[in-house]
Amino acid sequence: MRKNKFRGKAIDHGKHHGKMVCGHLSEWESGSWIDCGTEQESEWVPVDPETVGQFIGIKDGTTDEEWCEGDILTPNTHAKNQELQIICYDIHQGRYKGVPLSAYELNAGNGGWTGFDIKSWQKRIGNVHDNPELLAPKEGEDTE
Repeated sequence: MRKNKFRGKAIDHGKHHGKMVCGHLSEWESGSWIDCGTEQESEWVPVDPETVGQFIGIKDGTTDEEWCEGDILTPNTHAKNQELQIICYDIHQGRYKGVPLSAYELNAGNGGWTGFDIKSWQKRIGNVHDNPELLAPKEGEDTE
C-alpha cells in the first residue's frame, strides 16, 4: 500500500519552527498539521497550509531526498528547455510534472501546463518556499 506523505513549513515556535517537516497530513479546524514523529510516537506539528506539498513517490538518485510538490529542479542535460522546473500536480492530466518556471508563474496552481516527464528531471536544488531567490529572474534576463 502506498503511504501518502506530505511536507510543510512548521509554524510551531518550537524545535521545528521555520523548518520543513515531512509525514502524515491532517487538516483540522485549528489548521494544518503534519505528524513528523516515528512509528512508535506521534509528533504533530502545525504547518503553514500554503507550504504543504505531497511527496510524489520519487527520490533523488544521488541524495535520496524525497521530491515533493513545489520542489525546484534542474533539467536533464539532454532536455530541450534548460529552464528550471517546479514540480506541480496537473489537475487536468492527473499527474505530476516538471513545469518550466515561466509557465508556472503565468498559471500557478491551475494545471494544464506543457511540462516535462520525470525522465527530464535531474537534480533537486530547493523548493519554492525555502528558496524564493531561485524564482527571481537572473540579472540581464528579460522579465516580461
